[in-house]
Amino acid sequence: MSLLAVDLGTTGVRAVIVTSDGRQIGSGEVEIGLRAPAPGWAEQPAEAFWQGTVQAVRSALAQAAIDPASIAGIGFSHQRGTFALVDKTGAPLHDFVVWMDHRGVPYLDEIRARMEPLSYYDITGVPIYFVSSLSKLVWFARERPGLVDAAWRMWPIASVIMARMGVDDPPLDHATATFYGLLDSRSRQWSPEILDRLGLRADLLPWLAAPGTVAGTLSNPAAAAELGLRLGTPLVLGGGDQQCAALGSGMIEPGQGLINLGTATAVMAAVDGPARDTSEIIPSACHALPDQYEMEGHTQASGIVFQRFRDEFAQPEIQVARQGERSPYDLLVEQASASAPGAGGLVFLPTFNGTTAPINFPQGSGALLGLHITHTRADVIRAMLEGMCYESRWILEHMEAGGTPVRTVYLSGGGSKSPFWCQLHADILQRPVTRSSTSNAAAVGAAICAGLGTGIFSSAADGVRALSRLAETYTPGSDARQAYGRSFELFKASYETLYQSGLFLKLHDFFSWLQGQG
Repeated sequence: MSLLAVDLGTTGVRAVIVTSDGRQIGSGEVEIGLRAPAPGWAEQPAEAFWQGTVQAVRSALAQAAIDPASIAGIGFSHQRGTFALVDKTGAPLHDFVVWMDHRGVPYLDEIRARMEPLSYYDITGVPIYFVSSLSKLVWFARERPGLVDAAWRMWPIASVIMARMGVDDPPLDHATATFYGLLDSRSRQWSPEILDRLGLRADLLPWLAAPGTVAGTLSNPAAAAELGLRLGTPLVLGGGDQQCAALGSGMIEPGQGLINLGTATAVMAAVDGPARDTSEIIPSACHALPDQYEMEGHTQASGIVFQRFRDEFAQPEIQVARQGERSPYDLLVEQASASAPGAGGLVFLPTFNGTTAPINFPQGSGALLGLHITHTRADVIRAMLEGMCYESRWILEHMEAGGTPVRTVYLSGGGSKSPFWCQLHADILQRPVTRSSTSNAAAVGAAICAGLGTGIFSSAADGVRALSRLAETYTPGSDARQAYGRSFELFKASYETLYQSGLFLKLHDFFSWLQGQG
């Protein structure tokens, strides 16, 4: 038997087919773009995700060359904090509002006034910040009340996809529900206190179930025909993409940590019970496992910064890559390796979309500091990669200072495919890191959930043993501690100075004005 996983991420849809003994026999991927209809907004069309799912699944099936009847179940992984209001047919009333969307930022103060932040964090395990769905939902309630009145449910992407497949009223898994910002993560129920204080409709919220729950079956004949799948195939709840990536990488025991390098980076750790950060900054979320928890701090832009650099400044590498098998990223990393540790004194702040940890400041922006006439392109690229690692170290050290032990660090995601970047993490974190060789870890986590729901796996540990794979371990270089220790302190001081001086706010206001002129 085999399992199909569909990962509905920020940059696209991935479909992966795995056998019960851990072989990935088919995959497909379709890129999905972001729209910004107003400054600070981020949206994605629902239809693009359905068409992307169809194309990715069909590609995976073609590569696997299997009978679709052999697929025991389909598991789902998706963005957290991203949602659409839907009508009673399950049709979205607007494009998906993506987790990185800032439209709710002006309402954060109202939320804090109505809900004392410490009490809110104690209930939900997440701070009052723009990433969760809450601020965007308040924006809809205040700015588009007619749309909210017309809505039946508030769904993440996977629920819309499952409804298209034939599930009338799909449940929501606890892992994803954490990042709605309305869940009492201790009881795993929606919080009536928060809903009441903010005047939000409880009936908009889906009913809740544990990851690994069978939500329904593929019962829509038209959808089954489009996908090329068997009618009646079970559809199983997975979780948020980061929690699924943690599960797929094997982060299931307390003390195990994961740095998942994607569009943004998640710095995660498995914990016993619904732990809380003493500074009320680090989210404490339900894991993509029944009754388990994890802590995670997030960067708000990592891989997407490197992607933007590629698109805007790496045309030579793109042209060379078209003529061979190497990617533009490989060519850029090769250049970075020509620069010495510390990038010649350059400091790069990859905070292009603000920060949520260890400083909760959505108005933050990126910066390249210390430029001198002697600096090279290689220095700039290396500084960019080092800056992303410094931000992860800053979050990891904050988590540990708040009482979350991290004894083992795994690396997963697109950036972990680069040996240079893996070694850079070990050198900057000043601890060994082990690369997860599990391709598409979020999809593998969703496949484990599908295996749990269909009885192929008796436990999460059973699923991890079958599907998760670890590769080489990178240890810190002997000469890295001094160079990177000083650079790391400069990185922190640079961000804190820009934050405390108010310069970030001035830059934010100027940028908003500039966009308005366009």
